[in-house]
Amino acid sequence: MKPLVLLLMTLNYLGVESYTVTHQTQLHTDVLTGYDRRVRPGDGNTPTQIGLTFQAISLKEFSESEGKIALVGALMLVWMDTRLAWNPASYGGDLERTVLYIKDIWVPKLVNVNPYGPVKMLGVSEMLCEISNTGVVSVILPDLYESTCDADVSNYPFDSQTCTLQYYIPGYYVDDINLAASEPTIGMILYEENGLWKITNTSVTVATQVTNFQILKLSLSMERRTTYYIAGLLLPILLMNAIQLLVFIIPVESGERIGYSITVLLAIAVFLTIIQDKLPESSEPNVSLLTYKLLVDMVIGCGMIFAVVIGLRFYFRTENLPVPGCLRGFARCFYLSCKRKRPTQTVVPEKEDPDTESYSVTWHDVGEAFDRMCLLLFILSLILNNAIYFAAISFK
Repeated sequence: MKPLVLLLMTLNYLGVESYTVTHQTQLHTDVLTGYDRRVRPGDGNTPTQIGLTFQAISLKEFSESEGKIALVGALMLVWMDTRLAWNPASYGGDLERTVLYIKDIWVPKLVNVNPYGPVKMLGVSEMLCEISNTGVVSVILPDLYESTCDADVSNYPFDSQTCTLQYYIPGYYVDDINLAASEPTIGMILYEENGLWKITNTSVTVATQVTNFQILKLSLSMERRTTYYIAGLLLPILLMNAIQLLVFIIPVESGERIGYSITVLLAIAVFLTIIQDKLPESSEPNVSLLTYKLLVDMVIGCGMIFAVVIGLRFYFRTENLPVPGCLRGFARCFYLSCKRKRPTQTVVPEKEDPDTESYSVTWHDVGEAFDRMCLLLFILSLILNNAIYFAAISFK
């Protein structure tokens, strides 16, 4: 008990200094008296050093068709202003930091070089700056950072994009202000992941333009998350391509071939109409390779309808008309050669040479051969179309 009493008596005797509201009010009056916020800190021979740090919060929007990126984040600026320095001993002994409004002191005003909307300066006049007794000023500017970004959708939906937000301080050249990135990358500690885009790389750089202005560049590299597009776009297209081929397997006697092929083609057209909003509308710098693939798929579907109509003409030709020699050879190649290999229970006492003119080839055989050829041809066409598409997006 005695040591505690002695400590309290000692503190009461020595006195403990602490600043009050009066001290802080007096400090603000002293540092702002005669202060001209129109004049930058430093002298004419030494540029004002400004450190920059950017913290990303979320990727609000990225529109390929509009060429727009919107990033929620905060830009932190730090610089030295000796006019705002003070001696803490004169203000309660421990007043080492305070805050002032942006409108009361000199603050660098950054402007977007490539804005998507109206040009505006970062920060508002009622925002506060933190000031230390040594004259170090720091301010954090949270905002929605919008900028233009031209997207390359060639590999959609397996594409990657790089966008750069550029800012500069109007009125000051490199001899007046020197911008320096405190961190080489954008801070991602507070970042909330976006459902459609994954940020893979970031950078914060400062470049001096030929106009002798310094440009702050905030760059983001993103890649699209493809799970949704594979399940909701590519797989349905591949499945509809596959069911189109069934038209050559449906028995011709059913009379449903033309109706089936037209129905499937219309289903594909309706599906493409539904997903039209998902497809990028950009024509520059390149059109999406998926657009060309879907166009080829539609052309192949129309080709199947023509093939079905031509095949039906073979099936329903009157047997009184002789089969030309070229068609007999075609039927032997694609149909009869396979048919002869099937085992039968009928015992034929004498074998006929299938290559002789006496071997009977009917128009029905020509139709069957034509179906087999078309089935093989369109299978190869669809495989080739999809292989070229996936190879193109893989190597580009």
